[in-house]
Amino acid sequence: MRRMAYLSEDMNQIEFVKHAAKNFKENPEHASFGDTTPGSLLALRWGMGGDCILVLKIDEDHESTVYQQIIKKERG
Repeated sequence: MRRMAYLSEDMNQIEFVKHAAKNFKENPEHASFGDTTPGSLLALRWGMGGDCILVLKIDEDHESTVYQQIIKKERG
């Protein structure tokens, strides 16, 4: 399968990745950058060293869902 793209689309994504990389460098505790509105890009910190970025595009047909308090904190 081949991917077809306009150069402007890739340039927009590259600029987004540059902004995400700057954000991750300035905020080491951040794991994501962007938003979850349909059609937008979302960057996730990725890789064993946390030095890579995975870019996802939010599907315009999918409604984002936040599952509240699903990760339980350990009690010390």
